[in-house]
Amino acid sequence: MAGGGGKNGVSLYAVLGVASDCSDADLRSAYRKLAMKWHPDKCAGAGSSGGGGADAAKARFQKIQGAYAVLSDPNKRILYDVGAYDSDGDDDGAGEILGDILDAMNQNGPSENGKGESLEDMQRQFEELFLRPSPSSFYPPDDAGKSASRRRAARK
Repeated sequence: MAGGGGKNGVSLYAVLGVASDCSDADLRSAYRKLAMKWHPDKCAGAGSSGGGGADAAKARFQKIQGAYAVLSDPNKRILYDVGAYDSDGDDDGAGEILGDILDAMNQNGPSENGKGESLEDMQRQFEELFLRPSPSSFYPPDDAGKSASRRRAARK
């Protein structure tokens, strides 16, 4: 759901006027331009006599700030892109779990040999954490030549 709609169907990327694959610098630049344009203090005098313009500017500015708050945070941006970000709960439920996983992956530095973990290593860790282990994984490797029936008999 990259660039998917928010609460009102408008993408956070569209709020800032950037593409979903924009760089951090592009995101920051777009935010600054829009924040200067729509800041309530700058728009207060430009509104109609009833103050509706200032209210509209304030609402727009809040949308811009909210979009930037999500998209400028790498973990929230990933969650938003995959459709798991919930702005109401701010990372509640599955979003919180995914955020924790992303945090752990970001904090996981190089291994002892100086190289980062491979995709296969991460997949194996994911499977160990989240997929039900098979019964055979409870037994040590079959180095001694024991058959499965001998292992079962040894447990009894």
